[in-house]
Amino acid sequence: MTEEQSRRAPRATEPGSVDERLPFAHMLLLAWQHALVMYAGVIVVPIVVGTTLGLSAAELAGLVSTDLVLAGIGTLLQALGLWKFGIRMPLVVGAASSGIVPMVLIGQSRGLPTVYGSLLVAGVIWVLVAPYFSRLLRLFPAVVTGTVIVLIGLTLIPVGVRLIAGSDPGDPGYGRLSHLALAGFTLAAMVVFRRLFRGLIGQLAILLALVLGAIVGWSTGIGSLAHIGAGPIVGLMRPMHFGALQFHVPSILLFLVIVFVLMVEGAGQGLAVGEVVGKPAGPDDIARLLRVDGLMTALSGMFNGFVYTTFGQNIGLIALTKVRSRYPVAIVGVILLVLGIVQPVGRVAAAIPEPVIGAAAVLTFGALTVSGIQILARVDFDRSGNALIVMLALGIGLIPAYAPRFYQHLPTTAEVVFHSGVATGTVLAVVLNLVFRARRRDPGDAWTAAD
Repeated sequence: MTEEQSRRAPRATEPGSVDERLPFAHMLLLAWQHALVMYAGVIVVPIVVGTTLGLSAAELAGLVSTDLVLAGIGTLLQALGLWKFGIRMPLVVGAASSGIVPMVLIGQSRGLPTVYGSLLVAGVIWVLVAPYFSRLLRLFPAVVTGTVIVLIGLTLIPVGVRLIAGSDPGDPGYGRLSHLALAGFTLAAMVVFRRLFRGLIGQLAILLALVLGAIVGWSTGIGSLAHIGAGPIVGLMRPMHFGALQFHVPSILLFLVIVFVLMVEGAGQGLAVGEVVGKPAGPDDIARLLRVDGLMTALSGMFNGFVYTTFGQNIGLIALTKVRSRYPVAIVGVILLVLGIVQPVGRVAAAIPEPVIGAAAVLTFGALTVSGIQILARVDFDRSGNALIVMLALGIGLIPAYAPRFYQHLPTTAEVVFHSGVATGTVLAVVLNLVFRARRRDPGDAWTAAD
């Protein structure tokens, strides 16, 4: 049997595997937990891009709906797989924040038709080069993989913090006590549910705490359900809403820089989820993952979407709940589709107070960080260079997360590249690992992982 045939053959569904089929009600509840944790990260990109470009409220709502639909399709592909697309692991897809800068720059200077023409070309190239990029996995031994996973977790934690306290420290409402208290209450509820209950209830601790925190927030004036009935019930923006696609080589090249950054990040996400679910990802797995990101980005050119990438938000949730099955995440894809098409449902999810979502984010991203630390615990730090690889990759990779304007005086293209701390740290870890491996004199050890 060929490798491809083996992949298509029915797999065992033993408890704890990525192919385990849980009771539907169980999977549905787990899926809502995943969806609510990553929802804010999905919709923030269309909101920022649409607002910055001065689009109307109706167009902004249309961008959010389109984004949710494309994210849902991408998530379904990653979880279930179709032909050569999808890693068949519990991973979600969403709009990449690193795509904001080129979309805004090109949108302001040349218009959205050029943005979407560039996305179409960049997405097609992404799909075509995915199998070649995936062959670089030998450059990701445990010391690199563990560092990347820790870096992803530590980079994402400030996202949760900003949801709780606010994004502008100069705002008089930044860090208001009511928001901190609501986040603290939500975290405490998660701990209580996790400590007191076993089985399904224990696995749903975050979802239960989110619901309870939302109710408390709404009842105390944080967040509101007043606008749920406003706007259409069902709606999607028509293809090429902003006009016929236009193609501009410099704009395409700028997006290709982002594509390279996201391919590095995507490979890291695939390796990370493989470690967490106990099914290490190989080159073919990473190629299928990257093809989905490229496909969704190409489709964005026609359907007014964004640059898409495989998210790491839910990997920490998997590590926390110990539920490795990909099928709840496949249901997340369906939920995202419903949220995008049936707009009142999406408006309910969007009404959950940000401090509640932020509390869940801090916990799950912390769990992801712990997963990376567990991998690094297997690394031999007495071996030359390993400690330095981790120190430099983490130290430099975390700069954008904690000093967002650190690279602001670099040329625009360079700033776009260095803006992704995960990509910067990953490339640095890979390069340093190669440097220390190349210094070894034993030919038999020349391509041994530096761990």
